[in-house]
Amino acid sequence: MNSVWLRLQGDALDLGGNGLVIGAIYAAPLGSRVYSLGGRSSQDSVTRRVMDRVRALVRRFQQPGDEVLMLGDLNARVAGVSELPDVDGDAELAEFTQAELGQANLLRAIPPRRSEDTSDNVFGRALAALCQELELVVLNGRVNGDPQGACTFWSPAGQGRSMIDLFVASPALFFRADRLHVTNIPVAQSGVKVGSLMSDHCPVSLDLRVLRQGASPAGRSSPRARFDVRRKARYASLFAADDAPSVRRIADAVNKLGAELDSTAVVEVITMACSAALEKAFGGRLSRVRRVREDRDAPWWTDECATARNAMLQHKAYMRAHGLLADEQARLVFSTLRTRYQRLRKDARAAYSVSHFTSFLEECKGDPRALWRRLNQGLKPDCPIRDVNSWREYFDALYNDEVNAFSAVRADYILNLFNGRPLTAPRNWAGNEGVARNQRVVAAASLNAPFSLAEVIAALKSLANHKSPGLERAPAECYKYATRKVEDKEELVLAPYLLRLLEHIRSTGDYPKQFEVSIVTPLHKKGDALDPSNYRGLAVGGALSKLYANLLDRRLKAWGESSGARSPYQGGFRPKRGTIHNLFLLRHLTDRCRRVLPNGSSQALFVCQIDFEKAFDRVNRDMLWLRLEERGVTGAALAALKRCYERVELRVKVNGTTGAAFPSSQGVKQGCPMSPTLFGFFVEGYADYVDALDVALPDAMAAPECPDVEGRRVPLALYADDLSLFAATKRRLMSLLRALREWSEVFGLTVNARKCELLLFHPSDQVRSHFYAINGLVTMRVLEDGLPVDRPITWKPRARYLGLHFGPNSSFASCTDELYVAGQRAMFSLLSKLRRQGLLLPFVGMKCFNAQVRSVLSYGSQLWGVDLVLALLERGYPANEAPRSCYFEVATRDRMVKLQIAFMKQLVGASVPPLQLLFRELGQMPLQMYWAESVFRFWNSMVENTSSIYHSVFRHEIRLALESDLQGDGWGTKIIRALNILRHDWPEDATAGTIDARVRRYSTCKLDVEALLDTLRGRINDDWASDRLAVDPCSFVTDGRKPGVKMCRHKHWMGQPKQFEGYIPPAHHRALLRFRLCVSDLAVNSESNRARELRVCKACRINGAVEDEKHFLMECSALVSARQKLWDLGVPEGASVCDVMQIDDQRGLAKVVYDMFCFRRERIAV
Repeated sequence: MNSVWLRLQGDALDLGGNGLVIGAIYAAPLGSRVYSLGGRSSQDSVTRRVMDRVRALVRRFQQPGDEVLMLGDLNARVAGVSELPDVDGDAELAEFTQAELGQANLLRAIPPRRSEDTSDNVFGRALAALCQELELVVLNGRVNGDPQGACTFWSPAGQGRSMIDLFVASPALFFRADRLHVTNIPVAQSGVKVGSLMSDHCPVSLDLRVLRQGASPAGRSSPRARFDVRRKARYASLFAADDAPSVRRIADAVNKLGAELDSTAVVEVITMACSAALEKAFGGRLSRVRRVREDRDAPWWTDECATARNAMLQHKAYMRAHGLLADEQARLVFSTLRTRYQRLRKDARAAYSVSHFTSFLEECKGDPRALWRRLNQGLKPDCPIRDVNSWREYFDALYNDEVNAFSAVRADYILNLFNGRPLTAPRNWAGNEGVARNQRVVAAASLNAPFSLAEVIAALKSLANHKSPGLERAPAECYKYATRKVEDKEELVLAPYLLRLLEHIRSTGDYPKQFEVSIVTPLHKKGDALDPSNYRGLAVGGALSKLYANLLDRRLKAWGESSGARSPYQGGFRPKRGTIHNLFLLRHLTDRCRRVLPNGSSQALFVCQIDFEKAFDRVNRDMLWLRLEERGVTGAALAALKRCYERVELRVKVNGTTGAAFPSSQGVKQGCPMSPTLFGFFVEGYADYVDALDVALPDAMAAPECPDVEGRRVPLALYADDLSLFAATKRRLMSLLRALREWSEVFGLTVNARKCELLLFHPSDQVRSHFYAINGLVTMRVLEDGLPVDRPITWKPRARYLGLHFGPNSSFASCTDELYVAGQRAMFSLLSKLRRQGLLLPFVGMKCFNAQVRSVLSYGSQLWGVDLVLALLERGYPANEAPRSCYFEVATRDRMVKLQIAFMKQLVGASVPPLQLLFRELGQMPLQMYWAESVFRFWNSMVENTSSIYHSVFRHEIRLALESDLQGDGWGTKIIRALNILRHDWPEDATAGTIDARVRRYSTCKLDVEALLDTLRGRINDDWASDRLAVDPCSFVTDGRKPGVKMCRHKHWMGQPKQFEGYIPPAHHRALLRFRLCVSDLAVNSESNRARELRVCKACRINGAVEDEKHFLMECSALVSARQKLWDLGVPEGASVCDVMQIDDQRGLAKVVYDMFCFRRERIAV
């Protein structure tokens, strides 16, 4: 195989700063004689050798983030073989981290490939597999100009045609490919004639848009300054002085606010001053920066690199001065010095990259989205629907043309019903007769108070970094990090000026024009990438507009929680609530209906999941203000909220092009901090309507048939716009659906009945089957084109709610089936990303796994984790009995833990390492430890959250557990059993007395999480040092008949691993890990079919010298010269293997071990 490779630097390309690697390749046909020069080889071995060579070349020339383009005659007939990588893993990661799809979005938008060549071959299938591994796509048959995948090769003998001249590229380049053309040339009997040349291949050309506009390949353009948080002190220094120009300019403008300048002008001055400071701190043209050829000013440059460079240049100067430029010996010395310098520079660059990424990992703890964006760095995907005007028309229709109808008169009736008032006059609900609303109005007085400096500072600190400033010039960091030191405390310099500006806006209604316009970018969700309805609009506003909205939102949230204005059934976007709480309620209700009561009876539960059609985008704003006023928001607070929506304009941005502005007359603002809270107040009107109807019309609503928990009714559960209805009978369910129809028609939301789902829970399969057969049809009346239509709701054996699957035919813990598949895809996706970024290193890989894949595998583990932890505890240590099996062995049988093990094996490059050593070497514990911690901490959160409906669920779980004497499958039953096995110290009065008293004691008892985890960790660690192997490996002698066992245990041989999180070259690190894990190619590990004392060292060949780790490292006479480097590291002679493994210089130790293995292989070969 022949190839030529070229790498273009990213500064001249319009690829988001990334480079472009181009490789021109020729691979001889499979039957060519070149593959048999070294002897006959099978097709599989030839194919594997060729593809391994291509893979190695790509990885050699591709730097992290680079795009790849391969072209040439590959003799690979891919025909209809799919080469698109699996993007489901990226989709799972994106879903659980709530981040954009990134590269997966690119792949989802690439259409299927067509090909006139209908036959594939071995090379073609192997190339397709390689493309899936490297995340590359074939451009032939996809790009404009070659829609059918024209054949590129014509057999001179007239035996047929094929497509073997291919362009293979990164997915991002597909969207930069304007045209791919296969020149159609008439065929003569002797081949295709191209000019005066004879050829059997058609010319294939590709036009790519990759050059930066206004810049030649040799030129550079000035990038926009970005805020570098790591160097925030440089920016803060511009605001440190009292008379700093930026501060003085802002102060002058704010002092004129309301008199000479309006808020629009002041916002302009503030953003310009901050953006000028940003440019001064971090901007400047690249041409002004002195670029040293050898990158001596680069952050990764080390003294070792400088020494090696000076030695190389000094020798070159010596050769030039003494006329030795042609001397072979001198050239050999120079080549050695240059190779050493290049290797050191490469290692230094890699070490800095890993160190920088490690510090980034620490910064983004608790924010998996940041890590996701870093792993997906690269060219942003182009939207396949490129016409900005078509997008403008779509969003214009979405936010304006499809305004849903509403009824103000019927709304008054519903609001009166909320507040227990008769409909004697419009707005009777706003009367002054001591109803609940008037109490909320009194409590809402705080909403009309002026903003305080403390509020502004808290809101400023809560703004997220690395967000687009929209049409404003300055990002949030410009306001957050404009600080100065005052009495050893950091003071936000701009906070007082921002307070005056934002309070002026709130109190006067002088709303800045900059706040009225947002940039909307379409983001693909799922489905056909060419269908606009499969996208959602992401609106981006400026930092100051977000700050103002944040202030209003914080007040609204605090008042809503303290005044009781929020619905108890809403779990979305509220403090101390999340998806896990709604899932806890769902598990409790469904588990309760799976059990048979002591009297032989049982309960049924109908669960109906409602889908609102574009709920956030279809909110009627007049109804929203009416709802807020009914809740108690009045006066200046309501006026300020209305002013935010008085004039809303949007501009669509697609592929860097921004369209004209258009107004938006409905929906809450996408991307605004207030939107979730405002929508929550709005949609909770349905929950209030159900409660009011149950009181006013209990018979018509079948109110007694509503599920309850500890005396509290639970008719429904809300998480933002996710609505689930709960009913014990079909009659109750129909009344809830009827109320939903009435409320939706009045307040203007649309229910999509086709996407609604219905499940029936009952312990008897026969009862469920009978119900489906007799009266299983459930319909809901909805409006379609203004006409009422009855639509059936689909029965489902299994549904998905807030990320977890559940159904009546299996336990709640069966949701791990889907999580396992999702985690498997996410793991392979992460491995691919780490390889592409050059970060497949043990400690980096495990941190990424724990931040990303473990979050997928452990989603909802607070609820289902107790099932798996209890299974481990009861198999390992039954209550009051001696252990019958090892905790560790039982833990590793779990399929999710097996995924964890598979990932760790990939990191260390070992297929069958001892699992005990693998976990300890990488500083990990089986996933059951993480699940146990999440379960115990969730218990404590439920103990503290006493005022919510979820605490009632918690108490009822404990009650059911105690009433059943800890028998059953409920969450409460299993966690108390697990705690008893772990010998949790319950209060004395928790185990005696009446059920009510015991429930009260249990529900107020906080767990000592660390003590429980220490107990579990100790039992797992005890299994790692089996008594059967508690002997020194050297003293172990077999009976000569059975193979010896691997005696290398950390406790007796290597010692506790020295955790090292610095950079070690991958080859060296892998050699050290394989040595410590006893999976190196030493005779004691590789010759498993011979007794241990017969596994003699092949390097020194001394009789009786067993080649184990101790002999290799400390005793082998053939490795004396290589071993000398150990003493150079400070290891005293006579030290044990354990002493050597514990030295501080782990990087040096890894190099010594690597060099010793290399020397050993050379010695054995000789």
